Amino acid sequence: MKLFNEDGMVNVRLQHIADEAFVSVGNLAYHYASKEKILLALYETLTKKQEELLAEYRVVPLFDNIDLLLSRTFSLQQEYVFFYLDTLEVVRAYPSVKEAHQQHISFQTEQLKSILAFNAARGALMNELYENGFEELAIQIWMTMNFWLTQHAIRQSSQARENQYKSAIWLLLQPYFTPMGKLEYRQMLEKPYDFYF
Repeated sequence: MKLFNEDGMVNVRLQHIADEAFVSVGNLAYHYASKEKILLALYETLTKKQEELLAEYRVVPLFDNIDLLLSRTFSLQQEYVFFYLDTLEVVRAYPSVKEAHQQHISFQTEQLKSILAFNAARGALMNELYENGFEELAIQIWMTMNFWLTQHAIRQSSQARENQYKSAIWLLLQPYFTPMGKLEYRQMLEKPYDFYF
């Protein structure tokens, strides 16, 4: 992961990984027969961590909880930055990772949709403005969460900042805020994490 993060997945060969680990390529291949096997193992660890985060904040996802979820997601993305910067190359080159990722995307968007529905039911967000509105909004949020680092790397040379990442996602939700949601959002910005469970 260190090499993938530093050099990009496409630039790292098994020989580089073996050299970094002070083992022979043959010894490495005994445990991981290919680069795809290594990527799949890393991806499985990443998705397990993501699922744990979503499960932790899905039960009562008040705005404070959502904001904390975004902070922790940003930190996780920094840990696995290569995957977010190289997603297209990874899924194009490695079918097993592509299949697992497509399944995980469905899981993530369903979890996001349930968070939206919960907040609409409690009065912080407006109800769906049209049929399948929350499903489409969940996909937009997923895209922003998962490709924000890529667009930042292309557009800017500065260090990616958590507050910029979170702001991009909150901007998608703000048009859906009810008066209660606007108040809760202001309170969250003034005193973050005062109300989360």
